[in-house]
Amino acid sequence: MARDPRLPQESLLLTLEAVTFKELLRDLLFREAGKPYFKSFHIPRHRWRRLLGAWRVLSTYAAEQALLPVGAHNTDQRIQQFFATHERLRVEFRDQGMPVTAINVLRQRCPTLNAALEHVHLLECTPESQTCYRVALTGGPAPAPSRHKSKKQDKGHLQAYYYSE
Repeated sequence: MARDPRLPQESLLLTLEAVTFKELLRDLLFREAGKPYFKSFHIPRHRWRRLLGAWRVLSTYAAEQALLPVGAHNTDQRIQQFFATHERLRVEFRDQGMPVTAINVLRQRCPTLNAALEHVHLLECTPESQTCYRVALTGGPAPAPSRHKSKKQDKGHLQAYYYSE
């Protein structure tokens, strides 16, 4: 299902401290990356390879190893080194987006700053200083619930009902 171009795109810019940004990354890497609405991580291509596109996909495993490897002690330094090399990190979500309530950091800040931003389609992170990070969110309202069932669901429901009698 493609995004409806008539729906207004909402945006929000957050400035997060290093500790809060680390919490956001932890939720993205370890909780949200396996969800059906998660699409992929992206980093900018080098200038001489932009003919292939402005962004290249970064696997979840590579993002985890670069940013927050399990058991690492100097995660602040690793995050700073990642952004010194790549300058941005983009996280894309599928058509209906990720609910803002899925991540604790966003659940606490988004409703008070922009209540119309209920589902995030794009999240882009950049360093602002050594202790602060800027997170730009783009999304929109929650998708309307589907009013009709697919034929597959109806058929499966009827078969289940038939066998239960």
